[in-house]
Amino acid sequence: MLVEHAGRRPTVAPSALVAPSAVVSGDVDVGAGTVVLPGAVVTAQGGAPVRIGDCCVVMENAVIRGPGKYPTIIGSYVLIGPHAHVSGATIGNRVYIATGAAVFNGAVLEEGTVVAINAIVHIATRLVAGSFVPIGHIAFGDPARIVSSSEAPALRQEIAALGFTKRVFGFDAKSLSDPGAIEELCRRYSRSLLRHRDDQVISP
Repeated sequence: MLVEHAGRRPTVAPSALVAPSAVVSGDVDVGAGTVVLPGAVVTAQGGAPVRIGDCCVVMENAVIRGPGKYPTIIGSYVLIGPHAHVSGATIGNRVYIATGAAVFNGAVLEEGTVVAINAIVHIATRLVAGSFVPIGHIAFGDPARIVSSSEAPALRQEIAALGFTKRVFGFDAKSLSDPGAIEELCRRYSRSLLRHRDDQVISP
């Protein structure tokens, strides 16, 4: 279904398909020949748009978000797999994002990048053209450094220095295991998301 959010309505090319159980909400453009499959959510939140090019495939239960100050710009011939998550990223043409992968705010994936199953592209990370992030690996930094999940604990300080909560939620938290930090995160995020209570369904 198509949903008006914050006074903005999605634009879907006549040759595109949005499944009835998918949700496309707010300032979203869906290009010619693009398919958004059942259960997928494509949502522009907080003033950042989502632009999806031509002949893309957004598979079942994928989530694409334009959060806060980070628009999501997706080129043409991009496949986003089931249960994948793309938030506030810029994605070039002919990119493959596999099942369960996550791409976070400020990331840039240049043309021909492949992000394999359950891999993570961290905030503000740049993957140059033709990059490959293997199954379950983590890419971070600009230019990207790619490490296995087993290496991540040793790199905790480097990854923390990226400032995830600052970029994503607008405040600096040393650790989300701190009760005060998670409470503040939820307060801020819920205030922002409550704007959806005025949404209007514009097509079934």
